[in-house]
Amino acid sequence: MAQKNSKAISICISLIIAQIMCAGFLLKNIQLIINPTSIVAKWLAGISFILFSFLFIVSLWATIKHFKSKDALDHHT
Repeated sequence: MAQKNSKAISICISLIIAQIMCAGFLLKNIQLIINPTSIVAKWLAGISFILFSFLFIVSLWATIKHFKSKDALDHHT
C-alpha cells in the first residue's frame, strides 16, 4: 500500500511540475504572439501555444481525476 501511495504521489508531483512548465511556456508564447519578431516566430508561438494548451489541459485533467479517485477510495475504506 505504501508503495502504491508513493507512486501516486510521484505521479501527482510530476503532473504539477508539468502544469507549471506548461503555464510558463503559455505565458511566453502569448508574449511572442503579441510582439512577434517575425512571422515565423508568430507561427511557431501559435503552434506551441496550442500544443502546450493541450498538454496543460490533459495534465490538469489527470491531476483532478487522480484526486477524485483517491477521495473515492478514502470514502470506501
